Amino acid sequence: MDAISSRALRIWAEADDARAIHPEDHAAVRATEATRALFVELARDGSTAPRDLFTACATLGRLLFEAGASPTLASTTIDGAARALAAIERPLDEGTLASARASVAEGYATAIVSSERARARQAWDWPACAVPLDGETCAIAAGHPAESDDAITAWAARVASKASKAGFRRVVVSGDGAPRAELESALRLVGVDVLPELRAAARSWLPWRRKKPAK
Repeated sequence: MDAISSRALRIWAEADDARAIHPEDHAAVRATEATRALFVELARDGSTAPRDLFTACATLGRLLFEAGASPTLASTTIDGAARALAAIERPLDEGTLASARASVAEGYATAIVSSERARARQAWDWPACAVPLDGETCAIAAGHPAESDDAITAWAARVASKASKAGFRRVVVSGDGAPRAELESALRLVGVDVLPELRAAARSWLPWRRKKPAK
């Protein structure tokens, strides 16, 4: 990177630091320096396809979220970029700047959605999906929301393996469709018995459900 681009990056970083509302914003400015440098280089190159510039902006938005940046910083960072480019006499037109802002926002929002989906999937993973019933028995909720067969199969294998390693030898599976079928199959493959959801009280392995002998 030459001195001109370095100057632009410094001006951009100073502008973003001035808008920072918490320490994570300052850290995010440092963490995204490489992507900012790419944006500056693309903006300086008049022959660059706009798509490449906006892809860099979307990446910047995603990285800002992952670094813990506030929505305020994400929504205003292109203002700092515009100031920096103007300072080195490579200003962008308003149409390009508007699209750049939108691309950063899209990258940031997409990262939020992906993060929330990942958090939702974790609720179906081990050990969140399991409830111990006794030392060797647990109940597992098989309701993984993944639409991909491969994802469901991988989840089932992962949960079955962890249930076995945790010392469970019997599992009650609750759920429907592919998640249940895949989990039951995976449990049997690792040597874990799959028990029916409901068992006759007289035969229950749960002490409190066993039928008391008649007096």
